[in-house]
Amino acid sequence: MTTEAIKVGNGGAGIVGFVQYMYGKFNEVKGTNYNFTWVTSDTEETLKGLSDGTLDVGWPYGIERVCSSYRDHLNQWTDPRYIFRDHFLLAGPKSNPAGLPSSSDPHPHVSNDAVYAMFKTISEGKAGVKFLTRNDKSATNVLEREIFKVAMGRYPEVGVDKWYIPLTGDKHYPDTALEVSNEKGYYTLSDRGIWTWADPSKKSNLKIFCEAGNTNPEDVLLNPCLAIARIGDSWNARIAKEFVEWLSTDGQAYVATYVLHGDELYSKAPEDNIFACLLKA
Repeated sequence: MTTEAIKVGNGGAGIVGFVQYMYGKFNEVKGTNYNFTWVTSDTEETLKGLSDGTLDVGWPYGIERVCSSYRDHLNQWTDPRYIFRDHFLLAGPKSNPAGLPSSSDPHPHVSNDAVYAMFKTISEGKAGVKFLTRNDKSATNVLEREIFKVAMGRYPEVGVDKWYIPLTGDKHYPDTALEVSNEKGYYTLSDRGIWTWADPSKKSNLKIFCEAGNTNPEDVLLNPCLAIARIGDSWNARIAKEFVEWLSTDGQAYVATYVLHGDELYSKAPEDNIFACLLKA
């Protein structure tokens, strides 16, 4: 039997240890000792890794985006399974130069209209307000742009909108974006996992202004994560497919058991939406 690691690609959920937790649970429940490894990759990189074969399993985000890529790889990829929901959040300086509505609730849930209103206020760029974008086609970057498009009638443009500041350097992942926002006093889109995981000193100047909830399936800040395995005859492909199937079935029982610093980071997938892309076909 090969000892080559089964490569699982994901960004934030790997940074906070959830990817590793879930393949650890898979081995524990199955009584196996398969060799998995997490590969740092945002959604753009994950889809590319699945396409070029550098990943065995991918955990990309966004149903529409994943389904679009899946339709181009029907003979290469297994049916994507909806495996959990992450929670996007809008963070910004405690001084709140944009004057956004503020709550003492550590996880403030607001309506979609209220979310769009906050982003509209930020896009006006008054009082030196800045928004940090990762500018990398990650799920975070794609969603923020869609929200701004609804709020302001067009996509924001780096280099044109002076308030829309791109993250620079080689490290474009969510932990870096949060740290830079904390240092510079920027608003930014992040997620509950990264926020909870981050060292307090890296977010000491920031607070959460709104965050996704679980009651509204159309919550614009909900972040669906799907799992895909590459199709093949190899040992890796067989175990990868088994892992993806487990994630969307028996593995659902363990999604909400992952707790970090007392906070539940993720919620399980809606029961009627496991085969997300088949429903979107």
